[in-house]
Amino acid sequence: MRPAVKVSIVIPVYGVENYLERAVDSVLAQTLEEKEILLVDDGSPDACPAICDRYARDYPGLVRVIHKRNEGLGLARNTGAQAARGEYIAFVDSDDTVEPTMYEEMYAKAVQEGCDIVMCDVRIRYVEEGRESVSVTYPRPEIDLPDYIARGNNITYSVNKLFRRSIWAENAYEKMLFEDIALIPALVTRYPRIGYVPKPFYNYYRRSNTISTSQVGEMVDIVQAFRHFLGRSNPAYREEAVYCAAKQLSWNMTQSRVLFQPDFIDLLKEYRKDFLLNPYLEKDKETRKILAFLDREVIPDNLICVHLDGPIPEEYRQEVARDFPRARLIDAGRDAFPPERLPATVRDALQQGRTGYAQEYYALRLLWEEGGIVVNPDRRANLQLKRLRLNRIFFGFEDGEAITAGCYGALPGHYVLQALLETYETDTVYNRMFLPLGDRIRDFLILHFGLKPNGRSQLLKKEVQVYLPSVLAYDMKDGENCCKNAAVPVPEGYELVRGDVLKMWSDRLMENWNLYKRERERKPAGSGKPADSAPPASLPLPERTRRELDERIREVVETYESSTSWRLTRPLRAVGSLWKRFKERRRA
Repeated sequence: MRPAVKVSIVIPVYGVENYLERAVDSVLAQTLEEKEILLVDDGSPDACPAICDRYARDYPGLVRVIHKRNEGLGLARNTGAQAARGEYIAFVDSDDTVEPTMYEEMYAKAVQEGCDIVMCDVRIRYVEEGRESVSVTYPRPEIDLPDYIARGNNITYSVNKLFRRSIWAENAYEKMLFEDIALIPALVTRYPRIGYVPKPFYNYYRRSNTISTSQVGEMVDIVQAFRHFLGRSNPAYREEAVYCAAKQLSWNMTQSRVLFQPDFIDLLKEYRKDFLLNPYLEKDKETRKILAFLDREVIPDNLICVHLDGPIPEEYRQEVARDFPRARLIDAGRDAFPPERLPATVRDALQQGRTGYAQEYYALRLLWEEGGIVVNPDRRANLQLKRLRLNRIFFGFEDGEAITAGCYGALPGHYVLQALLETYETDTVYNRMFLPLGDRIRDFLILHFGLKPNGRSQLLKKEVQVYLPSVLAYDMKDGENCCKNAAVPVPEGYELVRGDVLKMWSDRLMENWNLYKRERERKPAGSGKPADSAPPASLPLPERTRRELDERIREVVETYESSTSWRLTRPLRAVGSLWKRFKERRRA
C-alpha cells in the first residue's frame, strides 16, 4: 500500500522548455519521501508537454501530469490544488528551483505546531546581473501575526509557503495577472496559525523579460489585485493589511510601475478613509507620502470613440482590449444624442453629410459629460496614453500650428470644454464654414491662455497641457508617443509622418544635440563640474555612436529638404532610436 502523501507540489507549466527540467529535478531531489509532483501543462506550445509526459513515465506514482487548455498561472494552480492528495500543498514556478530539504523541514514545522501555513525565506537570483540576494520573511523565528502583516515581507508570494490542503477547498486563484497579491495576503490574515522556517529554501530567478518586469496593458490587474487584498482580508487585521498595502503601493506608484499611477490613485481614493486614519502610516513619514496623491485629480479611465460613418475598426477594438483592458470604451454612434439636443449647426452638418464636423461635436460633448480621453476611429493609442490621465485637460499639436482633435482628454465638466461647446451655439465663422474642432481649440487657447502656435510643449496657466506632435499625432520612435494617426495603412515597421512635422522634429533633435555638444565642449579637460551644470564627463556617447547619430541626422535633413508631402521614413526610425539611447544615457 502506498504511504499517505504529506506534500503535493504543484508546478504550473507554460513556455519554459529551457528551465522545466531544472525545476522538476530540484523537486525530485527533495529529502521528503512522502510527496507527489503534479505537472499542470497549461496548454504550453513548446516542448513542455512532452517533457512532462517523460517525467510521468520515468517516475510513475510520483509524478502526475494534467494537460489543459491555456488559462493562465492562477487557474493552472487551481487545477493542481484540486487534484492534490497531500495533507499540504506547495507551489513551484516552473522556471525556479527549491533547496533539497525545503518540504521536509517545512512539513515538520507544520505538524509540530499545527500550522495552516508555513513560510520560508526567498533567495532572489538576478539572472542578467549575475548576483543574488536573500529576502528575509521575518526577523524572528516565531511569527507575531499583526507585526508580520504590517511588515509584509514576502507576504504576496505563493511559492515560499506550505498550505494545508483544506484551504484550497475554500479558496482559489482568479484569472488575472498578480493573482498572488489578490489572494495570498488575505489568506495570511484569515488562517492565523502560521509557522516560519528562517532559511532561503526557494530560489526565485528574476529575469528582465518576465511579466513582473514588463509593461503591458494587463498589468493594470495589479490595481484590482490590491483591491481584492484589502477587501478580503480579515477585519481583525484591517489596519495592518492597509499599511502593508500602502507600502507596496508606494513602491509601485513611485518606482516600479509609475505608468499605472493614475489607476493606483483611483484605488487610494476608493479606500481614502482607511489610509488617512491608519495608525501605522501616521508614524511612517516615508510611506505616508502617498497620501498626497489623494488630492490629485485624475482623468477618468474612459476612452471615447465617436463613429458616425460606420462601425469602429476591429483593429481599434483589439488595441483597446490589449492596452486598456479595464478602461470603459464609450462607443458612440448617431444615436448618442437625440436631434433636438443638438445645436442647429450640428444638425445642419448632419443633413449636409458633413459627418466629420458633427463627429467632433459629439466627442467634445461626451468628454464634457463623462470625462476621459477622446481617441478617434482613425487613431491608434498605446499604453503610454495612461500617463496623460494625470492632467486636468490636455491637447496636442498636429504640426507646427494646428491642434489635433483626434486625441485629447479632460476631467468631466471642465470649464474649457464647456466654453468650447458654447461656441457651437453662436453665429461664428467656425459654424458657418463648418471649420474643424482643432481650429476652434487652437484659437480659443491663443485668446484665453496665450498659446504659442509653434508645435512645442506648453503648460498654459498651470491648467492646460499642450503636447508635441510626437505625443498625440505621430510616432517618432523616441519613446514619447501615446497616440498616432492611422488613417492610411503603412507597411510593418514604417511610420506615416508629414514632411513639415519631420522637419520640425529633426530641428528639435539637432537643437538638443548641438546644445549638448556645446555644453560638453565648455567643460575643460580635468576640471570639475561647470557652474551651470554641463553633462558629466561620464555621459558623452561613444565616438562611434556620435558619428552614427550625425550620419542619421544628415539623412533626415536630406529627406525633409526634398519632401513636401506625407512620407514613409526609414531614417526617421533610426534617428528616433538613437536619440532615445542618448536620452537614456543622460538619465543614467
